[in-house]
Amino acid sequence: MADGGYLGAGGRLAGGPADELVEAAYAHELRAAPRLAYDLSLSDIAHAVALTESGALPAETARVLLGGLLELHAIPPAEFPWHAPLGDAFNSREAELVRRIGSDAAGWLSAGRPRREAFRVALRACSRRGAAELVSALADASGALALHSRSLRDALAADYTYLQAAQPTTAGHLLLTYAYPALRDAERLQRAHRELSRSVAGAGGSAGSRWPLDRTRLAELLGCEGLIAHTKDAAWQWDVYVELLAAIAIAATHLSQLAQDFEIYASHEFGLIELADRHSRASALMPQKRNPYALAAIRTQAGQAAGDVAAALTVMHTGSARTDHFHLLNGLVPRALEEAGAVTRLAAAVLAGMRVDTERMARAAREGFTNAADVADVLAASEGLDYRTAHKVVGLAVRRLVEQGAGELTADAVAEAALELTGTALAVDPADLDPAACAQARLQTGSSSSAAMDAMLAEVDAQSAADRAWSRGALAAAQAAEALLLERAAALAAG
Repeated sequence: MADGGYLGAGGRLAGGPADELVEAAYAHELRAAPRLAYDLSLSDIAHAVALTESGALPAETARVLLGGLLELHAIPPAEFPWHAPLGDAFNSREAELVRRIGSDAAGWLSAGRPRREAFRVALRACSRRGAAELVSALADASGALALHSRSLRDALAADYTYLQAAQPTTAGHLLLTYAYPALRDAERLQRAHRELSRSVAGAGGSAGSRWPLDRTRLAELLGCEGLIAHTKDAAWQWDVYVELLAAIAIAATHLSQLAQDFEIYASHEFGLIELADRHSRASALMPQKRNPYALAAIRTQAGQAAGDVAAALTVMHTGSARTDHFHLLNGLVPRALEEAGAVTRLAAAVLAGMRVDTERMARAAREGFTNAADVADVLAASEGLDYRTAHKVVGLAVRRLVEQGAGELTADAVAEAALELTGTALAVDPADLDPAACAQARLQTGSSSSAAMDAMLAEVDAQSAADRAWSRGALAAAQAAEALLLERAAALAAG
């Protein structure tokens, strides 16, 4: 049998946990400790401050308890003496606190609070910080795309559907496609952050406690805005984490789509973009290869993020007021946020550092019959054909040219197809066939025309800047609340 630990000694249980329980459960939980340790410490300090301010603790006990907690707070998580046989991170922290200040003072840490509350508070704080950092990384990604798009606003390119050349567009318009999903992802994360900013501290077991803990004051100490009102809901709520994981997974999937597209665009066959050397990897066997390795890393994390949502939802299929899901979430959520932040920062760096081959893009637009739909529009609008007939005329012209081995739509080919289908030879202005002119002839908001592009670039720039500012503000507010909490704790510890 393993060491029974601090909580087991002389309590409800006669002996310590089985070695198998330590290996399969306690040690597994403890692996999440380093990521949550800092916020667990702040949770303990805030609880002790609230107890002290309520008058529940004798002054000397409060002074010793807070002094010990501040000592623990100064220990880096990697250096903390975690001990799996004791159970989770809370138990290891409590055992170390007892070792330093004795059980008389340390024993008050759980007054009016089960250890799961410490984890709930810590997980929300860790999640808020991770969400705010991820918003900043997404803003950098959308900003990098906008920077390229502005310089390539009028550079001819082919748009692609099903990986086939579709319509003439511009390189700027093509790249800006990927900015808008990142903006939506940032908005989803900000919504999750707002919900995570509601405090669950001071809920007690499930129905509250007899201790005079002011939940509003606890929320203030922890930098939260508002409360989860119902104490049992506060103690066991999980849906906000699934929303957060879903937002992470959606953002990761958007980046995965970008990475898959760009891996194709960077291929020898397409050659439209090239990643910087620092984001590529050489082949151990084939000297000529220059693999876009960063894109593979981005795609891999998206798969993990999708699996995280499925795992979280699956483990929720249990009765209420059980710890099953928090065994998973305490480790999964901080890890998911850490990985998403790292990969999103990588994606932003890849986008900022890549090179776009505008000549290759323009050539693809001119050789892929991308102007076919525009020519059909012209025939229907100015030559008196109904649109379906105009569509058939251009389609026939393309088929004849492909049969002849040609790769570019000509006025003569369109006239011959019109004569074959309608019996009338139609004169087409060669200027209407120019793909670059087609890309600029769009009339709609959000199109590839210069005017539409200018409006979208201004929008993306403004929203990216707003997202960065929001992230800075959210992180600064959390740091300010933390500083005030530690200052208050130090003052109380000094008597």
